[in-house]
Amino acid sequence: MNPADRDRKKAWKEQERQKAQAAFPLPNELLKSLFTFVEAQVDKEECDHTHRFTDKWVSENKQQRTPIFEWLEENGGFCDCEVVANAQDHWEQNR
Repeated sequence: MNPADRDRKKAWKEQERQKAQAAFPLPNELLKSLFTFVEAQVDKEECDHTHRFTDKWVSENKQQRTPIFEWLEENGGFCDCEVVANAQDHWEQNR
């Protein structure tokens, strides 16, 4: 790949990362807290293929449910184990 193409690719990747960050439903500190909590609960009690642990974190932290769940599902988080496997991975790659 020539240097000009490499620079365009790098700029495009950065633009995509910024778009992903702008779509985050919460600040990074809260997303980290959410993912840490859900992962610990899934490890301890296993996933029942619902959002019960995610729901618990949202309620306990008094956050708006709709934007969080829409974002999680847009990023593959259709249940608690997928929140950890998919949405957390998307966040980690783009934060």
